[in-house]
Amino acid sequence: MDAALWVAVIALAAVFIPSGFVHLVRGKARSIELGQDWANDFDDKQVRLIGAAEIVGSIAVVLFPIIGFIPWIVPVAAAGLMVIGGGAAFVHIRRGDPLANITVPALLMVIALIVFVGRIGEFSLGGN
Repeated sequence: MDAALWVAVIALAAVFIPSGFVHLVRGKARSIELGQDWANDFDDKQVRLIGAAEIVGSIAVVLFPIIGFIPWIVPVAAAGLMVIGGGAAFVHIRRGDPLANITVPALLMVIALIVFVGRIGEFSLGGN
């Protein structure tokens, strides 16, 4: 089961880190240029904050288990990524975007939920 959780963590990081980088470093204008029309609903600071949350959450779910430091931070970071994925899906639903724009963040939310549950349960890094 631990291997499956690592696959889930790597999948989250593989999506959220590049996405977060664009949002944090390049901001709203570049996000819109890349076809992310949802950014029109937010100001530049909000888009950059979303990007920072994506990067910090992804790094936390990957790095903290490796170094074995503060094991409770992993489920907290996974919960944060769930909120980001769920919030993104909600924004796309509210905007009436195509189903493809809704399913990716919803899937990320589910993957983050799997990591959250896995890391607070039997396979927790806390030594249960």
